[in-house]
Amino acid sequence: MEDSWHQLQPKTTFLVRVVDRVADQSWQSLTQLYQPIIGPSATGLFSALFWLPKRGTYQRHATLLAELGMDLSHLYDARLRLEATGLLTTRVKTEQGLQSFIYELHAPLSPAAFFNDDLLSVQLLGMLGDSLYQSLVAANTAAIDADPGEENISKNFLDVFHVNSQQIMNVPDAVSSARQALAPASESAEAAATEPTDFDFKLLGEILNRSYVDTQDLGRYRSLLITEITMYGLDEPTLARFIGEATDLASNQFNPQQFKRLIADQFGRQSAPQTVTTTTSAATPTVSQSAGASSQEAALIKVASTTAPALFLRAIKQKNGGFVTDGEQRVVRDLVSRQLFPESVLNLMIFHVLVDEDRPTLNKNLLDTIANDWSKAKINTPQLAIQKIRERQAAAAKPRRSRKQPTVKETLPEWAKKPSEQVQTSSQAKLSAKQQEQLKARIARLEQRSKEGKED
Repeated sequence: MEDSWHQLQPKTTFLVRVVDRVADQSWQSLTQLYQPIIGPSATGLFSALFWLPKRGTYQRHATLLAELGMDLSHLYDARLRLEATGLLTTRVKTEQGLQSFIYELHAPLSPAAFFNDDLLSVQLLGMLGDSLYQSLVAANTAAIDADPGEENISKNFLDVFHVNSQQIMNVPDAVSSARQALAPASESAEAAATEPTDFDFKLLGEILNRSYVDTQDLGRYRSLLITEITMYGLDEPTLARFIGEATDLASNQFNPQQFKRLIADQFGRQSAPQTVTTTTSAATPTVSQSAGASSQEAALIKVASTTAPALFLRAIKQKNGGFVTDGEQRVVRDLVSRQLFPESVLNLMIFHVLVDEDRPTLNKNLLDTIANDWSKAKINTPQLAIQKIRERQAAAAKPRRSRKQPTVKETLPEWAKKPSEQVQTSSQAKLSAKQQEQLKARIARLEQRSKEGKED
């Protein structure tokens, strides 16, 4: 499995599939909304793949490198950004020991769908700031110049059709099954969220029916509700209270951004529950240290399996004298909303970074790297997570081979160590007695001429 640009070669082949219809609106979304997040290189890669001649046939990556004017590492980084934002699915195929890649392009979301996506909208807000973000929202909102005397008398769906409100809050099995069957075919960026097993949406609906909240309108934010429930461990009455506070009294319209801010603000003000802190303290020894102590390991797994990720994170940070930053909340919410791991596995990932590696904060790049590794390894239980952590620690503990070349000490041969007189003697020894006499006579004549020249 290719997981590093070092394993990607210019001669490696690929082909392109366009899964969705990419319309003019898609290119506007790509430039206005996606590019601030993914950067111009990733935007260029999407365009290059889409407009590539004969994209349905295998070609070498050297073609892309030449067209984009970038090296392999930057191409790989751009590809990861497209994958992370749902614009690209990468598949690999191995035949006769040779790898080839299939790049499936997905159409960018419409502006409305983009701004309703928690991850994308929050990331865009962080990149641009509130002022420019609101400008983009306004630019992508249809403005209708209606005459003040006009009155809208159109009926909405619920005015014409009767729908059971309980079915909206508790989606029928037939609808859920159909969604699951369609998901692999399109592999949409908006994957259906996994239902929390210990949360009663029917009870939530009953509580909200006694308030002014429009439960039918709330149904389209189900994925957001599931993310917040999983992230913070909210129960039915607490979630209903936050929904009510984020709903406008005059229009009965639910505000998802205000909803997230209310929960995050309260979480930041609260102190960690004593039960969570105490249990986490008992499990403070690192995974490697507790390898032989099954009771400590079992305690860690129990806490990780019964605590919401945000509460688990806060307990560890407070025990170490720190606090949960807004960035850490966004990082954990990102992982929760992806639905890659159970809460227990995600908690152990947090534990590994903050306790085993003794890092002061959660780093998004590091957490994404670990999450990508664990996802490929199909880590879906806390036991497998602990085993994976041990493997990571063992690999880090291995001494790395030094690339520094050893100093070479040159040894002179024996003949080079002999004095010059010995060299002359040995060279004279090769002459015959007669030749030696002639050589001495010639040297004497030269010396005599030299003396006569000096006297003159």
